[in-house]
Amino acid sequence: MNLDELRKEIEAIDMKMIELFIQRMHVSKKIGQYKKEHQLSILDQKREDELISKYIKQIKDQTLVSSYLSFIKHIMHLSKEVQK
Repeated sequence: MNLDELRKEIEAIDMKMIELFIQRMHVSKKIGQYKKEHQLSILDQKREDELISKYIKQIKDQTLVSSYLSFIKHIMHLSKEVQK
């Protein structure tokens, strides 16, 4: 593969990630509405910790764990912001 082909592959992945990000934010808004209606806290640290632990187990390449942690924690932060 040449550089242009690799870049096109990254762009295709990014387009999928955009779709998934939008879906996640829409569901996060619904979760925020539910939490407001039921007087629940936006932050559920126990659930976040459980999910992160579960997700990290899916990563076979341990050199990616630190980067993934930064990624998912930021996504979770954005999701909580949308829930407010």
